[in-house]
Amino acid sequence: MPDKNGYVSLGISVDITKAAMESAKLVIAQINPRMPRVLGDTFVHLKNIDYLIHHEEELLEFTAKVPGHISQKIGKYVARIIEDGDTIQLGYGSMPNAILANITNKKNLGIHSELLTNSMVRLIQRGVINNSMKSIDRGKSIAAFCMASRETYDFIDDNPGVEFKEVSYTNNPLVIAQIENMTAINAALQVDLTGQSTSESIGSMFYSGIGGHADFMRGANLSPNGKTILVMQSTAKDGEVSRIVPFLDSGAGVTLNRGDINYVVTEYGVAYLHGKNIRERAMDIISIAHPKFRAELIERAKKFNLIYKDQAYIPGKRGEYPEHLETYRESSTGMLLHFRPVRINDEPLIKDFFYSLSDQSFQRRFMSSHLDMPHSKRQDFVVIDYTKEITMLATIDVNGKERVVGMGQIFKNPDGKMGEVSFAVRDDYHNRDIATEMLNYLTEIAVSDDMEGFTAEVLVENKPMLRVFEKMGFDLEKHIEDGVYEIVMRFGDWKHEQ
Repeated sequence: MPDKNGYVSLGISVDITKAAMESAKLVIAQINPRMPRVLGDTFVHLKNIDYLIHHEEELLEFTAKVPGHISQKIGKYVARIIEDGDTIQLGYGSMPNAILANITNKKNLGIHSELLTNSMVRLIQRGVINNSMKSIDRGKSIAAFCMASRETYDFIDDNPGVEFKEVSYTNNPLVIAQIENMTAINAALQVDLTGQSTSESIGSMFYSGIGGHADFMRGANLSPNGKTILVMQSTAKDGEVSRIVPFLDSGAGVTLNRGDINYVVTEYGVAYLHGKNIRERAMDIISIAHPKFRAELIERAKKFNLIYKDQAYIPGKRGEYPEHLETYRESSTGMLLHFRPVRINDEPLIKDFFYSLSDQSFQRRFMSSHLDMPHSKRQDFVVIDYTKEITMLATIDVNGKERVVGMGQIFKNPDGKMGEVSFAVRDDYHNRDIATEMLNYLTEIAVSDDMEGFTAEVLVENKPMLRVFEKMGFDLEKHIEDGVYEIVMRFGDWKHEQ
């Protein structure tokens, strides 16, 4: 309804409506008392309206589907990327809802989006979103339109914490670029191994328009510390078709090019693409494809010279990434460590880790001189049969990038009862109890796999590694031969207590 000054509010749909009114020769407006009076760039004076029609009716409401288990898995991965203080943009659907449901523990988030949803409003009400860290429009949730529930419409009515603006503002990449820590999250229909994506067509079959997809992703790329996240289920047609392909289908529109995407997320994990070469991109994206399509993608990537011709791969359960082994542990020195199994795409991380080791550390871990680690050797550490061995990485976050600070391995004996264990830590992270936490966790893994103990070989001069074994509290059998301790560590009663 008009206010005392003769202004009406466009309510839940400013987007292109205001521009259309300003361009039209004739303006006919419906006055609906149930429309919320939304603040921002929403107001139109009665003198600019030619005809008014008073008609009270309920507004259209939109209720998204309850997120399924795949959307929930994707939501959990995306939640790891979103940081306190980020300003986020999302769209409709169960997947965005799953993402928002998994960030309830974040702090000081902001909203600058084309769309305002029920899930966003719930986070505002919980204080998760307060817009306190935004570099523009501080204290305000900014959107262009809303299609939600009556409860959300009531919440935004005359609410000074919410402002709607035209898409010429909300979707302007130059405006978005002014927002520090802008995080744009959008969906795709298909992604190829080089990092191109389409959200509008499969081949020549059109499914949608571009919308604000490219605006927000490119604006976020220009934002200081901005991030772009592309999300999608790994398959289509009930799992019969892979959405990850060697190259986009012929005729498909390239909605985002290789430079637009930082992260690609499926239910199988996160691929970080920014700054990587084509080979690294291809391996990262293959690692988050559905397992039943990975072998085919490896072979086709070899055919198109996207990856090494001798790239190995272990198909089936033996090579399937054991996600359940991922965990976070804090060392006694207060360092938060992410322990996770090695992935097939971890060669670059493994290379950096090996070259970070001093000659002495390399000698103590591998009992050989420091050698070059070409692809042919590196892939032996990342392409593994998880039923026979486990390679765990201890990683930390350094300026948004993963850094390997430790590595541990278990090589099971043929009978599966005992296993040889070994580990190494980056030289610049010694004396932080990383090795102790690694051996503790490797022991837990072994016990849960019904193993009875470890064997290990430790150079006599390697006193720090020997102390790590002794700190475990087990009775150790130690024999010296040729300057090497041969250690047997049996879990015994501790295993039964667990």
